[in-house]
Amino acid sequence: MWQEYKALIFDMDGTLVDSMPLHLAAWQQTALEFGFSCDANWLYELGGVPSRKIAALLAQEQGIELDAEAVARCKTAHYVARIGQARPFPAMVELVKAAYGTHPMAIGTGSMHSNAAIILQQSGLGQYIQTVVAADDVSSHKPAPETFLRAAKLLGVEPQGCLVFEDTQIGLQAARAANMASVLVRDGVPDWSTLSRPHSG
Repeated sequence: MWQEYKALIFDMDGTLVDSMPLHLAAWQQTALEFGFSCDANWLYELGGVPSRKIAALLAQEQGIELDAEAVARCKTAHYVARIGQARPFPAMVELVKAAYGTHPMAIGTGSMHSNAAIILQQSGLGQYIQTVVAADDVSSHKPAPETFLRAAKLLGVEPQGCLVFEDTQIGLQAARAANMASVLVRDGVPDWSTLSRPHSG
């Protein structure tokens, strides 16, 4: 299925690695410290959105004053303290290994570059995927297409030739906006019935 595309682009958290529970735990700890509430399902659907933007959304939704930068720093610190627990999904590791050497691959993530580097190193995925576009590499984040378009450019492949793997609707929106094929990853396994192809012309 993926073999018909020229390049593969992966979201990281919740797609390649089982790190979303760590992000959610970090948000819950931060919520206790700053006095706001957070819903796990709501937060999960914002996977791929940088923490400071999520903090601004939380303040807006709950009608409270929050220093988005301070909240993001706190959440990131709690996440980094847990980052060693992140484990790659076996099915995704198999796919990456199968594509290595024939298909250029990139990460397109809403995490910071430094955190992505840690995950790629400790998971072993860094030996297969060297191209990373992170939150601090772009100005317009998912659901905007910039993350994936930048990844395609770095890989030297036209957007229509790329297949994106994502675990959230926001990520799939970004792939569609970039005019790339996409597939939803559920519990670490691609659901090929969700495959969406780019429009031609």
